[in-house]
Amino acid sequence: MTNLLDHFALAHTQMTRLNADLTEIVTQGQNFNAKVELKLTPREMPAESDLPQYQVTARLLCRGNREAENPDQPLFTIELVLQAVYRQIHGEAVDFETFSRHHGSLTRQLYPLIHHQLQPVLKQFGLDQVKLPYDLASTGGQDKPSRQVH
Repeated sequence: MTNLLDHFALAHTQMTRLNADLTEIVTQGQNFNAKVELKLTPREMPAESDLPQYQVTARLLCRGNREAENPDQPLFTIELVLQAVYRQIHGEAVDFETFSRHHGSLTRQLYPLIHHQLQPVLKQFGLDQVKLPYDLASTGGQDKPSRQVH
Protein backbone atom coordinates (compact mmCIF):
# COMPACT_ATOMS: atom_id res chain seq x y z
CA MET A 1 0.00 0.00 0.00
CA THR A 2 1.29 3.42 -0.92
CA ASN A 3 1.54 5.78 2.03
CA LEU A 4 0.18 9.08 0.72
CA LEU A 5 1.60 10.87 3.77
CA ASP A 6 5.02 10.52 2.10
CA HIS A 7 3.81 12.68 -0.82
CA PHE A 8 1.01 14.89 0.51
CA ALA A 9 0.72 17.56 3.19
CA LEU A 10 -2.47 18.42 5.04
CA ALA A 11 -3.23 21.93 3.75
CA HIS A 12 -6.60 22.70 5.36
CA THR A 13 -9.32 21.16 7.51
CA GLN A 14 -12.83 22.31 8.27
CA MET A 15 -15.58 20.71 10.32
CA THR A 16 -18.81 20.85 8.32
CA ARG A 17 -21.17 18.85 10.54
CA LEU A 18 -21.46 17.95 14.19
CA ASN A 19 -24.57 16.17 15.46
CA ALA A 20 -24.63 14.81 18.98
CA ASP A 21 -27.56 13.27 20.84
CA LEU A 22 -27.70 11.96 24.38
CA THR A 23 -30.99 10.23 25.19
CA GLU A 24 -30.75 10.42 29.00
CA ILE A 25 -28.54 11.63 31.82
CA VAL A 26 -25.58 9.39 32.61
CA THR A 27 -23.88 9.04 35.96
CA GLN A 28 -20.16 8.84 36.65
CA GLY A 29 -18.57 5.44 36.53
CA GLN A 30 -20.98 3.85 34.06
CA ASN A 31 -19.44 1.48 31.53
CA PHE A 32 -20.28 1.85 27.85
CA ASN A 33 -19.83 -0.06 24.65
CA ALA A 34 -19.21 2.19 21.68
CA LYS A 35 -18.99 1.46 18.00
CA VAL A 36 -16.90 3.91 16.00
CA GLU A 37 -16.99 4.00 12.21
CA LEU A 38 -14.84 6.27 10.09
CA LYS A 39 -15.56 6.55 6.38
CA LEU A 40 -13.28 8.47 4.05
CA THR A 41 -14.43 9.76 0.67
CA PRO A 42 -11.84 11.30 -1.67
CA ARG A 43 -12.75 14.01 -4.17
CA GLU A 44 -10.88 15.75 -6.94
CA MET A 45 -10.07 19.44 -6.59
CA PRO A 46 -8.65 21.96 -9.04
CA ALA A 47 -4.86 22.05 -8.75
CA GLU A 48 -3.21 25.32 -7.76
CA SER A 49 0.15 24.22 -9.23
CA ASP A 50 1.63 21.42 -11.31
CA LEU A 51 1.12 19.04 -8.38
CA PRO A 52 -2.43 17.99 -7.51
CA GLN A 53 -4.52 18.53 -4.43
CA TYR A 54 -7.44 16.40 -3.29
CA GLN A 55 -10.22 16.69 -0.73
CA VAL A 56 -11.09 13.91 1.69
CA THR A 57 -14.40 13.91 3.53
CA ALA A 58 -14.07 12.08 6.84
CA ARG A 59 -17.38 11.00 8.39
CA LEU A 60 -17.17 9.59 11.89
CA LEU A 61 -20.19 7.96 13.48
CA CYS A 62 -20.04 6.88 17.11
CA ARG A 63 -22.93 5.06 18.79
CA GLY A 64 -22.79 3.95 22.37
CA ASN A 65 -24.90 2.12 24.86
CA ARG A 66 -24.55 0.92 28.42
CA GLU A 67 -22.96 -2.51 28.76
CA ALA A 68 -25.53 -5.33 28.61
CA GLU A 69 -28.15 -3.11 26.95
CA ASN A 70 -29.60 -3.26 23.46
CA PRO A 71 -27.10 -1.78 20.96
CA ASP A 72 -29.96 -1.01 18.54
CA GLN A 73 -31.16 1.71 20.96
CA PRO A 74 -28.08 3.87 21.51
CA LEU A 75 -27.69 6.00 24.61
CA PHE A 76 -25.64 8.48 22.59
CA THR A 77 -24.94 9.11 18.93
CA ILE A 78 -22.29 11.47 17.61
CA GLU A 79 -21.69 12.26 13.97
CA LEU A 80 -18.84 14.47 12.81
CA VAL A 81 -17.97 15.38 9.23
CA LEU A 82 -14.55 16.88 8.57
CA GLN A 83 -13.26 18.12 5.23
CA ALA A 84 -9.51 17.80 4.70
CA VAL A 85 -7.52 19.15 1.76
CA TYR A 86 -4.27 17.41 0.89
CA ARG A 87 -1.73 19.07 -1.39
CA GLN A 88 1.01 17.03 -3.01
CA ILE A 89 4.39 18.42 -1.97
CA HIS A 90 6.91 16.42 -4.05
CA GLY A 91 7.41 13.61 -6.53
CA GLU A 92 5.61 12.86 -9.76
CA ALA A 93 1.99 13.95 -9.80
CA VAL A 94 -0.27 11.31 -8.19
CA ASP A 95 -3.42 10.84 -10.25
CA PHE A 96 -6.86 10.68 -8.65
CA GLU A 97 -7.25 6.93 -9.23
CA THR A 98 -4.05 6.21 -7.29
CA PHE A 99 -5.06 8.67 -4.58
CA SER A 100 -8.48 6.99 -4.31
CA ARG A 101 -6.98 3.51 -3.95
CA HIS A 102 -4.61 4.56 -1.15
CA HIS A 103 -6.47 7.34 0.69
CA GLY A 104 -6.88 5.11 3.77
CA SER A 105 -3.27 5.86 4.72
CA LEU A 106 -4.35 9.43 5.55
CA THR A 107 -6.30 8.30 8.63
CA ARG A 108 -3.05 8.55 10.62
CA GLN A 109 -3.52 12.33 10.55
CA LEU A 110 -7.30 12.44 10.70
CA TYR A 111 -7.89 10.35 13.84
CA PRO A 112 -6.09 12.82 16.15
CA LEU A 113 -7.87 15.79 14.53
CA ILE A 114 -11.25 14.15 15.01
CA HIS A 115 -10.38 13.20 18.58
CA HIS A 116 -9.45 16.82 19.31
CA GLN A 117 -12.82 18.01 17.97
CA LEU A 118 -14.94 15.43 19.82
CA GLN A 119 -13.27 15.23 23.23
CA PRO A 120 -14.94 18.45 24.51
CA VAL A 121 -18.36 17.18 23.30
CA LEU A 122 -17.91 13.88 25.12
CA LYS A 123 -16.87 15.75 28.27
CA GLN A 124 -19.93 18.03 28.11
CA PHE A 125 -22.16 14.96 27.77
CA GLY A 126 -20.55 13.41 30.84
CA LEU A 127 -18.99 10.69 28.71
CA ASP A 128 -15.37 11.25 29.76
CA GLN A 129 -14.82 7.49 29.90
CA VAL A 130 -15.46 7.08 26.14
CA LYS A 131 -12.12 6.94 24.37
CA LEU A 132 -11.85 7.41 20.63
CA PRO A 133 -9.03 5.91 18.55
CA TYR A 134 -5.98 8.09 17.99
CA ASP A 135 -4.57 5.91 15.25
CA LEU A 136 -5.14 2.90 13.04
CA ALA A 137 -5.47 -0.44 14.80
CA SER A 138 -2.04 -2.02 15.17
CA THR A 139 -1.34 -5.12 13.15
CA GLY A 140 1.51 -6.58 15.19
CA GLY A 141 0.16 -9.66 16.94
CA GLN A 142 -2.17 -7.88 19.36
CA ASP A 143 -5.75 -9.04 19.60
CA LYS A 144 -8.02 -6.02 19.77
CA PRO A 145 -11.78 -6.39 20.10
CA SER A 146 -12.46 -3.25 18.08
CA ARG A 147 -13.28 -3.00 14.39
CA GLN A 148 -12.63 0.07 12.30
CA VAL A 149 -14.19 0.95 8.95
CA HIS A 150 -12.20 3.03 6.49
